[in-house]
Amino acid sequence: MTTTPARIQRRRTKGWSLQGAADPIRGGVIVSRPSRYGNPCKVGLMQEMGYEDPHAAAAENFRTWLAGSRSDAPTDEADQRRERILAGLPELRGKDLACTCRHDQACHADVLLHRANMPAAELASWINVVRARVDRQRAARGEEPMYAPAV
Repeated sequence: MTTTPARIQRRRTKGWSLQGAADPIRGGVIVSRPSRYGNPCKVGLMQEMGYEDPHAAAAENFRTWLAGSRSDAPTDEADQRRERILAGLPELRGKDLACTCRHDQACHADVLLHRANMPAAELASWINVVRARVDRQRAARGEEPMYAPAV
């Protein structure tokens, strides 16, 4: 087993279990699409759009979206989904993350691993920056802020 949290390829074969695949001490969390931490950007859509590497495009889209970009999804639903992920990042600290992406493909789980395992103060600061960025974009569109009290 590795000493740092890792990405695990989730399998849908008989007998596969997260408990058997993740480090027995750290444990693991499934972060594939239907989970709380799933990537809202679909690989199939990236493929339809003509990206040469749709997995890399979806992972990059997730990275920028999680960092507060509303350009591709300027909706309350997308903002609330981002907030659920941001609020849950500390729960992922130190855990292996399982997604169906192969290890030779880019995956949003790599983004989650990086962010969740930042030093706690740095993660909290980054989350505050993301929340402020979302509120600035909402205000620019004439929408109520999500985090700051309405004035």
